[in-house]
Amino acid sequence: MMKRLARIFLFSFFALWLTPNLIGGFKIADGLETYVIGGAVLAFIYLFIKPILQLFFLPINLLSLGFLSWLVNVALLYLLTIIVPQVQIFAWQFPGISYQGFVVPPYFLSQIATFILVSFILSLIINFLDWLSR
Repeated sequence: MMKRLARIFLFSFFALWLTPNLIGGFKIADGLETYVIGGAVLAFIYLFIKPILQLFFLPINLLSLGFLSWLVNVALLYLLTIIVPQVQIFAWQFPGISYQGFVVPPYFLSQIATFILVSFILSLIINFLDWLSR
């Protein structure tokens, strides 16, 4: 259990470090101390709160055939922003991307849309690193 807790803490720490560099609407103030506290809280949330929320959202997931399972991750991220107030999410203007003729235009994301995007990226990073470490 301690090994898993340490792994999830490191993955959460890394995800909290990487995500603000990708998403401008996700800010973590006060430096390294907040990353460590945020990583510890996020690891605790992922290990202990997420299974309870998944059980609570089970009827919704069954009715929607799993389409709304992302709601759990958004709720966990919201809980993180409440527990660690230095972790903040704002509305964000995506600047757009152009690469070899492939163009993604600029787009404005509301605070709720930014919550959804950040929760998706955080869970993607953490789950990918967890999968790699197995």
